[in-house]
Amino acid sequence: MANKPLNEAYGRIINVSPADDSPAATQKYYNENWETWEIDMKSMTYTAADVAAQKAASLVSREQMEHFKLLDLGAGTGLSGVALRRAGFPGKISALDGSPGMLKLAMEKSIYSDATEHLLTSSNPLPYPDQAFDMVVNVGGFTIHHMEPDCLEDVLRVLKPLSYLVVTVRLHTGEHKVRFNGELDRLEAAGLMKKYSRETFLQYKWNEVSDDKFKVNYADQYGDLLVLQKPGNN
Repeated sequence: MANKPLNEAYGRIINVSPADDSPAATQKYYNENWETWEIDMKSMTYTAADVAAQKAASLVSREQMEHFKLLDLGAGTGLSGVALRRAGFPGKISALDGSPGMLKLAMEKSIYSDATEHLLTSSNPLPYPDQAFDMVVNVGGFTIHHMEPDCLEDVLRVLKPLSYLVVTVRLHTGEHKVRFNGELDRLEAAGLMKKYSRETFLQYKWNEVSDDKFKVNYADQYGDLLVLQKPGNN
């Protein structure tokens, strides 16, 4: 039998999206679902936070980690912060998210140095000065109905030169995928970043927890893991 919590979680996380494609609708969705979020992610065998954290750790030395100031962009309930600590980052980690409920749970984990409630849009940039962070990690924040691809430039602004932005994204076919990849190409052509690496990974392991009665699109299991590096001249 398919796991009932898995079916329910799939409905809340994958099949249900905000009623309209706007930051306010997405914020409302998370404000209504923050209490069940981590339980749903556990049911869904979510791996993206750990995958991103391990990739981030592979990019820098242990000594660098100790002195890093890192931004967990779209921190949610803190799953990525926990994964970053587990991967060996002992320094300051700032949490930013648009949902007060999500941030409440994140701060209860006692892993963040500070938290900021903020909804990043092209007209509402990050509330940090230029070159404020040694690394930025974003797990799932640039997927459809979330942060728009044109926000990537402002994220790069708050990175120090030669630093990395680590992103996981579940790209859908169609316009969103075209816009996201197009923005990456534009930023690289403008000399604002380079695509350091890109790979596909298994974001969910549904084969391990389901059977043929679990009606899903198994292509939804996969995500992209990207590392973008800011050049040394800006």
